[in-house]
Amino acid sequence: MLYRLPFPAWPARFRNLLRPGWLGDVLSGAALALLLFLPAAAGILAPLPLAALHRRLARSPNSRMAFRHAFTFALAFFALHLAWLPLSMAGILGPLGGALTVLVLPAAALTWAAPLALTRWVFGARTLLALPFMWVILEALRAKGPLAFPWGAPGYALTDTPLAPLASLGGVSLLTLLVTVTASALAALGSRRHPGVVLALLAVWSVALLWGWRGAPAVPPPTRTAVLVQGAIDPRVKAQGRTLEELNVYLGLTRRALGRGPADLVVWPETASPLPASDPRVLGPLRNLGVPVLLGAPGDVPGQARNSAYGVDGRVTGRQDKRVLVPFGESLPFAKALGFLYTPLLSRLGMPGYISATPGRALNVLPLRDLRAGVSICYESVFPALSRQTVRAGANLLVVMSNDAWFGRGPGAEQHFRLGRLRAIETGRYLLRAGNDGVSAVVDPWGRVVFRAPRGERAAYRAPFGVASTLTPFVRYGDWTLAGSVVFLLALLHGRFRGMKKLEVPGPWLIGGEDHALGRADHAEDRY
Repeated sequence: MLYRLPFPAWPARFRNLLRPGWLGDVLSGAALALLLFLPAAAGILAPLPLAALHRRLARSPNSRMAFRHAFTFALAFFALHLAWLPLSMAGILGPLGGALTVLVLPAAALTWAAPLALTRWVFGARTLLALPFMWVILEALRAKGPLAFPWGAPGYALTDTPLAPLASLGGVSLLTLLVTVTASALAALGSRRHPGVVLALLAVWSVALLWGWRGAPAVPPPTRTAVLVQGAIDPRVKAQGRTLEELNVYLGLTRRALGRGPADLVVWPETASPLPASDPRVLGPLRNLGVPVLLGAPGDVPGQARNSAYGVDGRVTGRQDKRVLVPFGESLPFAKALGFLYTPLLSRLGMPGYISATPGRALNVLPLRDLRAGVSICYESVFPALSRQTVRAGANLLVVMSNDAWFGRGPGAEQHFRLGRLRAIETGRYLLRAGNDGVSAVVDPWGRVVFRAPRGERAAYRAPFGVASTLTPFVRYGDWTLAGSVVFLLALLHGRFRGMKKLEVPGPWLIGGEDHALGRADHAEDRY
């Protein structure tokens, strides 16, 4: 009889995939992806899809089932959140390049699923209590190492909400903690109603909203003028060979903008110049502009490929090399071990002889008269620690040079801009952003967009900005949210193994005790 054969078991497995639990994980992950991109106050709803995930993780009968829930949720999230990535790479590298980039989606999902399942395995009944702090830690880990890719942290959902100024206290980590603590509290309400949890949740959000509206520091007025230049040069043309015509495009646009009035600073995007700023063919025309210039150009270190930013004011006042390289874009992670794989792939992609860029090691604030610019080159703008370091080193202004033309006209550039805006709030600094084809903009220390240029236009724009010297708590004390999360989880782990009585009392965060019957019912639902 056919139904007894092993092979026909696949229809039953397929039906199991369509059970409500699987579909719920997909819909929740997709909902979070949408809320991270929708403007204005929609991000406040981000705890809702996370609450559904937290509840299913806590109710999972084992870590294997927890991993299934987390991975399905994360894969749906990243498949929607990063859908632009394989599409844009296919347009640049061809179908093979786009197909290879699809692998980023399950890899990114794994960076969420593995730590969340580990939390369920380690903390058991205390999973809901531990999850918010694990989120903070796993997002910090995703920003480390040669594969660093911190796209999609839950805290960024609050960028356009009144809660965003909280980032000046504890960075994006504090926003992530607020979102995920709220998610766990909502998940706990699904099993038993605890008025104390509701009151605590209302108190936390009320204080956060009140501080966001009233407690953030005053913003210095934008009394200066910057010229942001968009060359709108196709990156594929640059890849075929750099020419001085690119330099002439930027010089012509800059001269026309300065002809409309004086300026305090000119900002060109990443890799705007085909030659280092120290080259006489570049330095001479820049000197003749008579205004301080920040520009992206190749590094002038012999024998090394560096992506650099230069300050020029009659002379080269400083150079900042890009410290965090884009994995598989500017660097080939684990190249020595995987060289046998990279060589044929690069040949198939039409990039034989490709070598990784050399990352910078030193931090250099670029001085330009009374301006001290802390520069992030493109990808670096999504790493809070880099901007904090520059401000601690004396920067009174943040500058981002980017070339998001690689992303095409999809949402990739918009996401990149939104992530980088939070650096202004964290540090209390104005942020000037110049992109090859956009996004070029000015962001004030509240994270508000003071000026934004149209995308895709070849033009130079005059925009107001200001400087600041005060230090936010995040700049002073660093990522204390992360340190506190590590300490809390260690204490929670210690309490579990020591069998502390107060942690064994059934409550809104625990799966057990009086909730045991409900837990067993949920476990039955979770069995695929």
